[in-house]
Parts: sequence; structure tokens; C-alpha cells
Amino acid sequence: MKNVSNLKLSVYTLICGLSLLVTSCSSDNNNAEELEISQFEVQKVLAIDDYSAIADNAITQAFMGREGSGKRLLTNKESDCYSTTYSDTGFSMNFNNCALNGSENVNGLLNITYSVSENSSSFTSTFTDFYVGETKLNGTRVFTISATDNENEIAFTVVSNMTITLAGGEIITEEGSRTTTLIFSEDTIAITLSGTWTLVENGDTYIVTVTEDLSTLLGCEYISKGKFTLSKNGLEVLVDFGDGTCDNKAEITYPNGKVEEITL
Repeated sequence: MKNVSNLKLSVYTLICGLSLLVTSCSSDNNNAEELEISQFEVQKVLAIDDYSAIADNAITQAFMGREGSGKRLLTNKESDCYSTTYSDTGFSMNFNNCALNGSENVNGLLNITYSVSENSSSFTSTFTDFYVGETKLNGTRVFTISATDNENEIAFTVVSNMTITLAGGEIITEEGSRTTTLIFSEDTIAITLSGTWTLVENGDTYIVTVTEDLSTLLGCEYISKGKFTLSKNGLEVLVDFGDGTCDNKAEITYPNGKVEEITL
């Protein structure tokens, strides 16, 4: 993760180099059949969240600005990447082939509609042929911002229903829910992420489930604490990011109990 203010936390960059192998027995004989979650699969599966959440910070900032919150989630430089036009029912954001949060260039128009109640605010972002580099995004992301007991926190949930078309023509669908909390202090901003999301590509189903909130501090390039499971068609492994130390290490627990340290 090169910019932790990107609420997806860019987890795919954190597990480069991971190759997960387990063995199962055939019901017909004793020959071992190798099942695999390859490094490439892990990177691709988790990169999808990086794509679909690319504009989350910018969208949230624009919404909070419309409501007069006064809490900023992006720098002025980052907001220069796009223009925002407000209406009575929402707003549109035009991204003009610019880099956002250290990403590939983003290009296209997002339409956001919103509603506000006493205890929460919600808005829906619609992607129509929105590009991140050569990757095309279509679908919706529904944001709900809820009141918290701590005035120094902003918490919101995103429900995603997206179709991602990669440069090579591969089509991946993504559905799921994530809750992100930003905790503001005098010195820094802490970010936590929880949730579960599912991706389907070429007949394979991948499920990411955060079992212990992923967290980091602004300025750290890596997730520093938390755990998630990654499963493919029922094969599941656990990724543990540690005790809060900002480093490039994590531990993988295999189905047979083997634990391996990896470099992120």
C-alpha cells in the first residue's frame, strides 16, 4: 500500500511473493493432487479491491464537503485531480486522466446520488466505463456514513457490486461489504478496515474475510496489524500482519498448520 489514505488499504501489494500450496487426496486412489493458490492469483484477486476502491477517498471528501463536515480526507493536491459539480440530489465527479493516490491514471465520470437521515448519510456512486489505466470499471458502490460516539472518528461502510474488465479482456465480478474507520489524533491518522468480499473470475470463486481488523497509521506503507482469510473454491489460508509494527513482514498459516513468514 503506497497511500494508506486509500481506504481499501491496497492489500494486494502487501502479499507479493506469496505462493500457497496444499495437498489433497483423491477419493479414487492415494495419489496426491496438488491444489494451489498461486502468487499471481493472490495479487490479481486483491488488486481488484485496489481498482474498485480507487476513488473512495475522493468521493467521500466531496460528499463531506457538500455537507459541511470540515473533516478532510485528502490533500489539496489530490483533489486537483478531479472537478465536482453539485446538484439537489447528488453530484458528479470528472476525473481527467490523472494519477489519484499514487495510482495509474484514472479517467471518466462518476455520478453520485445521496440521502441524509438523522443518524446516517448514504450515497451511491455509479461507475460507467470508468478507467484506471487500461482497466474498466462498471457498477455501484453504496456508502453509508454513520454517527460515532467519538467525534475524532469517521466510520463508513461500502457495499460494492462491480464488474471489472482487465486490459486482456478478463472479466471479474466483485461483491461485498467493508467498513472503514478513520481515527484522527493530533499526530497522525489511524485507519482500520473490516469486512468480507467475494470475487468470481473464470469460474473460480475467491472470498476475502477480515477476521481481525486490518489497521495501519498514516505514513506507514504496509498494513501493520490484523488478519484475513483468503479462500479459493473452499481452500483457505490465513494471513497475519503482526502486532502493529510498521514493517514489511507477515505470517501465513496453511491448512495443515504450517506457519511461514513472508516479505511484503
